[in-house]
Amino acid sequence: MKEEGVTRLGFAVILVAAFTLGCGSGPKRPKMLPVSLPDLSRVDPGVQAQARERYETLTQKLARKDAPLLELGDAYGAYGMVLHAAEYFDAAETAYLNAQMLAPTEIKWPYYLAGVYKGRGDTSKAEASYRRVLELRPDDLATLIWLGRLYLDQGRADAAEPLFSKAVSEAPRTVAALAGLGRVALAKRDYGRAAKHFEDALAVDPEAESLNTQLAAAYRGLGQLDKAEPLLRQWRNRDIFVPDPLGQELDLLLESGLSYELRGVRAFEARDWKTAEAFFRRGLMLSRDNTPLTRSLHHKLGTALVLMGEVSGAMEQFEEVTRLAPEDGVDESASKAHYSLGIVLDEKGRRADALQHLAAAVKYQPNYVEAHLALADALRWGPQRGDPGRSARFKASLAHYDEAIRINPRSTPARLGYALALAALGRWQQARDWLIESTTLYADHQEFGIALARLLAASPDDRVRDGRRALAMADKLLEKQKSTSVGETVAMALAELGDYVHAVGIQRGIIAAAEKAGLTASVERMNENLRLYERHRPCRTPWPIDQPVVLSESPIGPLTAAGQR
Repeated sequence: MKEEGVTRLGFAVILVAAFTLGCGSGPKRPKMLPVSLPDLSRVDPGVQAQARERYETLTQKLARKDAPLLELGDAYGAYGMVLHAAEYFDAAETAYLNAQMLAPTEIKWPYYLAGVYKGRGDTSKAEASYRRVLELRPDDLATLIWLGRLYLDQGRADAAEPLFSKAVSEAPRTVAALAGLGRVALAKRDYGRAAKHFEDALAVDPEAESLNTQLAAAYRGLGQLDKAEPLLRQWRNRDIFVPDPLGQELDLLLESGLSYELRGVRAFEARDWKTAEAFFRRGLMLSRDNTPLTRSLHHKLGTALVLMGEVSGAMEQFEEVTRLAPEDGVDESASKAHYSLGIVLDEKGRRADALQHLAAAVKYQPNYVEAHLALADALRWGPQRGDPGRSARFKASLAHYDEAIRINPRSTPARLGYALALAALGRWQQARDWLIESTTLYADHQEFGIALARLLAASPDDRVRDGRRALAMADKLLEKQKSTSVGETVAMALAELGDYVHAVGIQRGIIAAAEKAGLTASVERMNENLRLYERHRPCRTPWPIDQPVVLSESPIGPLTAAGQR
């Protein structure tokens, strides 16, 4: 029988089944399309066992002449789901069509049929099945988004727009729906509205970086080329999440390594590290070959162990990933494992080993911003006075901060780190100019203002220092953020202006707040500055050589009375 004929028969029998189920004379079983067990040799043994078990359940129910039709429909559907998840699309279609005949008001079966048709590239049948779902449940969020995307892919923006609009009205913070409206507006060359929708989507989820190219296209359409160009460097191939409970049920169905990885990720999202660990271990039992999935499971298991405090076990998992990694080429799991090892080893004081792993992380994934930042920090922190390679390491650090900025120009840690590396090289005027540019471009990022005010207050280069400007900036920052970093900056500026009485009072108040907050490492450094102010000497170290790239610390209460001016 031809596929079109099967489809017509399927929908015809739906009407028969609906009429029969509504009569009081008892269920009458319609004629079903034949189903069989396909060749399962290409899938994991666990998946084979699942398919056979569900097929056996179905055949047992078929043998019962008195089996309720809805129960029989569920058995067909359950069998279809395991076939669908294993990508046996033809066999799954037949099972779903039978399920739909027997349970015409259940949305699962037309929804999954749409997925089967989409997986085979049969868009006309996928559209018909999605429309069937919306007839049964007009506000189904996932279907609104998937059908809207299907229309957009066909160039039918007018048909897609009401679907995305309804999705946004049902769930206003759904990134996929906002992005859909953005794509509709882009297709209609309504660039202002497109930019607004993409901006709204990125405001909800800044990590939806695959939208950057589309936002850049909207900016280009508006003639705002200065905004468009940086976004193109921030693009990453990340899927936009669609809230899809039925799709998730299918994803988690199979007894396979991938399914257990997905389950572990869900446990991660719930911060249930122990459950995540169990899922990742089960996934590894089902994925014994050296594949990207296996390496990903080892890395995720190691991450779960770190979060549980089992660092030695975590390192074993990370090292296993690096052992299995290919010698060359991009490999995300290898990069993340090297990065994780680098962070752990750095915390243990093994900086040379940490540097090697962080360099490998960058090699395996050249656009990994966090790895570039960690490597740059380690290079900047590593050199000690008298180290003959000190200047070379600072320059290497500067290069990695620069690369991180090239990948993501809006990265606050990267821009701060670049300024700190310039200062470490003694290029104080360049550091000042860089921070002035950063505060101009990103006025809402107070970290740049703090760093610039400190540089103006305490640079060892007297061509850079400007105590009055530093104090004005610090006072303005203090109105918005009561933190140890801002308080210290105020004290630095006062000392530069010779007001040591207030500098001492504020510094003591900051130290007391830091001690209360448990910032032990910072207190020692703060006491050094306090001793300077008590001897009527200004600070000439805006930040220590190993200052982290995030300058702000935990909030504190109002400055103590002793320190108020």
